[in-house]
Amino acid sequence: MKESVWQQLIRNEITCEEALQLLVDEQGNVNMSLFDTGVNKRFRKSFPKNYDFPPVIPLLHWQARYYLGSPKALSPKQISQLHQYTKKHVGKSFDNPPQIIPITEKSYRDCLFKLQIDIDLVNPFKNIRLFEGKEAQEDIRNFVKIHLLAKKDQSERLTLLLAAAIHRRASDVHLEPTEGGLRVRYRIDGILQDIIKPDEGLDSKIIGALKAKANMNIAERRLPQDGRLKLQYETTEDRDIGLDIRVNTYPVVNRETSIVHGENTFENRETAVIRLLPQKNPFSTIEHLGFTEPARKIYNGWLAQPWGLIIITGPTGSGKTSTLYTSLQRVADESKKAITIEDPVEYTLPGISQGQVNKAAGMTFAAGLRAILRQDPDIIMVGEIRDQETAETAVDAALTGHLVFTTLHTNDAVSAIPRLQSLGLDSSLISDALLGIVSQRLVRKICPHCKESYEPEEKDLHYLGLKREEAQSEKWQKGRGCSQCLNTGYFGREALIELLNAEPKMVKQLIRDNQMTKMQAYLQEIEFDSFRLAAIDKIIQGKTTVEELRRVIPYSSIRKSDAKSELPHPDYN
Repeated sequence: MKESVWQQLIRNEITCEEALQLLVDEQGNVNMSLFDTGVNKRFRKSFPKNYDFPPVIPLLHWQARYYLGSPKALSPKQISQLHQYTKKHVGKSFDNPPQIIPITEKSYRDCLFKLQIDIDLVNPFKNIRLFEGKEAQEDIRNFVKIHLLAKKDQSERLTLLLAAAIHRRASDVHLEPTEGGLRVRYRIDGILQDIIKPDEGLDSKIIGALKAKANMNIAERRLPQDGRLKLQYETTEDRDIGLDIRVNTYPVVNRETSIVHGENTFENRETAVIRLLPQKNPFSTIEHLGFTEPARKIYNGWLAQPWGLIIITGPTGSGKTSTLYTSLQRVADESKKAITIEDPVEYTLPGISQGQVNKAAGMTFAAGLRAILRQDPDIIMVGEIRDQETAETAVDAALTGHLVFTTLHTNDAVSAIPRLQSLGLDSSLISDALLGIVSQRLVRKICPHCKESYEPEEKDLHYLGLKREEAQSEKWQKGRGCSQCLNTGYFGREALIELLNAEPKMVKQLIRDNQMTKMQAYLQEIEFDSFRLAAIDKIIQGKTTVEELRRVIPYSSIRKSDAKSELPHPDYN
């Protein structure tokens, strides 16, 4: 094993300058075989335990001066602060500020993990930068696997697993026990991806650590449980971002084979799902939500109205909450009071009073909405209409001078109207109150790092009901797959939006008369902002692919608003 440069220095075999040249090459790569981890302990003794270190690694300590490696240029203030602490350790007779040596991001991370720094000193929740850039050099799965399995403490394993999930933009972490071991999957952009496979050595003890952190009953493994915890994390762009973590466990049965008798027995285990909810709305403006240009103009018109009902529809996970919150941020100002009742509150918004459903205490949507009306609001948001009382109260609020936002679970915009009628609402009241309905789905966006042009096939054109001369095929793109998108060809998601404007007199009359069949025909005639038009817009802008549209939107939803919908379903085999 090679000696460290410090050991060579103390025997006067090399000079300090030569030691640094051996330790760090011209490109900033650290020679890990010569790197001495002992200098780190001496360096960190000079600082308080919770000191917020800039990105530095102690490379060498020689003649009362620390030589620190950093992948970034440090400010004079940061260097001065480091000097103030280190000079207490080296003695007052020396006054040598630390010298900063440029090193690569990869070397910085490699040094961190070789040092095995205490999790309290370099906490992945406080500094996600441990992971930044890593996927550009190697697959994130290998990175997580190597360092996760190296940890022995289950709490440290859990922390590292969640930190990697945050960095990779995962919305959920799945911990699934199998006969061969624990399987870990991240849901990234709506798709589950394997991170740790069952045969790679991770066991189910990490679920126990998770339950302990989430204040759940560790001994109870027969019943489903819910828990939650809050953490803080930090990125290079934002400091102290709140993270709401919701945990659900579900008892499952795994088959075990007796070694002695060869008989099959069954053992109770738990699968756990972790929902990661950063307390920050990812969408800052209406322009970033995914509306087509015509649809956005109509939607902005609704937001400018003093009263009325706006309904957002779509299945769970379709981005309804983000659309609601972004809309609230647009309309709420110092002259207006905005108040919500939600289940649960997913993001905290400044300047908006947010309430949460608590069934055990009698705080339902209906009860909360009744109370809101006594709070002198201008703008109301009801997380979801689930019953007749909530529906009637929301419509009454819209008719009595309030701008009301709410959601429903329907497959498309038009279906929201019969859904309200099924809850016992009068069609005339719906017609009078309603400004419009938005139905949406989230589609994955083409990875910007590996996108390339391609010529659409006939089945793609048929799916969208386009002739080749209408398709603008020179603008069609797809991702070939790269390390940035984990070879999926997609990176991030955006809403695909269908918009039904209820303000035209004809639409209001058709709603009042409960003529849904005529409504569909009229909407086809005027070419309303349907899923089909939104899908064509996304394709022509090079934002997504037909394959992704087919995954998210049923063929019937795409073609029902097309006059050519009598065409047979295309063969995709």
